[in-house]
Amino acid sequence: MFDTRRLQCLQAVHVHGSVLDAALELGLTSSAVSQQISKLEKEVGTRLLERAGRGVVLTDAARILVEAADEISAVTDRATARLEDLRHDLSGTLRVSSFPSVIGPFVAPALATMKADAPDLTVHLHEMFPERGREAILGGHLDIALIHLWGEARPALPAGFASTAVADDPIEVLLPAGHPLAEQDTVALEDLVDDAWVTDDLEGFCRGWLVRRMSTFGRRPRLEHLVDEIAGQLALVSAGLCNALLPRIAFGELPPGIRHLPLVGETPFRRLHLLYRESSAGRPAVRRFLAEMEERVSGSWTPQGV
Repeated sequence: MFDTRRLQCLQAVHVHGSVLDAALELGLTSSAVSQQISKLEKEVGTRLLERAGRGVVLTDAARILVEAADEISAVTDRATARLEDLRHDLSGTLRVSSFPSVIGPFVAPALATMKADAPDLTVHLHEMFPERGREAILGGHLDIALIHLWGEARPALPAGFASTAVADDPIEVLLPAGHPLAEQDTVALEDLVDDAWVTDDLEGFCRGWLVRRMSTFGRRPRLEHLVDEIAGQLALVSAGLCNALLPRIAFGELPPGIRHLPLVGETPFRRLHLLYRESSAGRPAVRRFLAEMEERVSGSWTPQGV
């Protein structure tokens, strides 16, 4: 019988592609992960990892063990779901990840409601950006991951995993309250070609879309401010220095001095997805969290403008 902790370490290396990243995910040191895998190699009598550039790849023997670890996780999930369903209550531990902008308005209230209804339920929330949340689900470190993808893209998941789309979050234009177009119900991007803008400094989706869309008018946007934090972008718009493009949920309740307007024509959006193992979908806690998030996120979300 293999030690499940060692299988978990190998599974994490498989998901993340390196011992260092696996250690970060598991909350261990690289040395501890390497030691666990070395012990597993002695147990099976063969090499499990091979160097590949800066990372590592799994040998054929290691892939067999990872498949076994996945099967063990699935069996454990199903048994846990049946036991919890037998009790007909919310119990056990629920491990959730979420990207930052939805924790305050949606995830925290959902978990609080569940805890109020079921004091014996233990909940753990880990803030993770989408790709890391996906990796953590695949590695068996979470029960549910809330992620987002732009447009119609669907999560790339192997067999045994599922996703539920809960809402679309459209990009909107944020204008200073004194802007000549601020009192309109909607705004066309071509009417803003001469304006100054703030975007992220990481060449993210909103920045890339703005550049591409402006190019169809034969112009380049005036990207006068590069700020990653949403709070900083809102401060600049509120001060009357520029416009911004942000997902509706991300900017939340607006500070004084800002109007948010839907775009006319092509409107980019990000779709929110919940990722989970198919084998754990029967757990009462998982079912309840999925229902809470579908109700909360897909419901009315109206940021407060000026």
